Amino acid sequence: MNFSKQVFGQSGEQIAALFFEEKGYFVIDRNWRCKTGEIDLVVRKDDEWRFIEVKTRGSNRYGQPEESLTPRKQDHFYKAIQWYVLDKNIGSQDIHADVLAILINDRDFDIRWLPDAS
Repeated sequence: MNFSKQVFGQSGEQIAALFFEEKGYFVIDRNWRCKTGEIDLVVRKDDEWRFIEVKTRGSNRYGQPEESLTPRKQDHFYKAIQWYVLDKNIGSQDIHADVLAILINDRDFDIRWLPDAS
């Protein structure tokens, strides 16, 4: 991954963290990795845990940001969530796998939260 793409992705993840904090969630983890994949953002409000895949794009020329979440990437995301739940001993709490699609243009950005969408 080149530097500018990495910085762009980090900007999207920062926007995502602020988005969820404004909704009353606490950011628990960012870019959590295990052997099966990565979770961009883990947020929590009471017993509700949300595992967030952040998809950031500079235009929708090639489709919406969330369309880049392929079945293979979804599988890795779900497996990473399973590892996280076991590793952190979360148990049977309220668990959700979400996508946050962010479209950044010159002066603004559009956020679409897709709960339980991955």
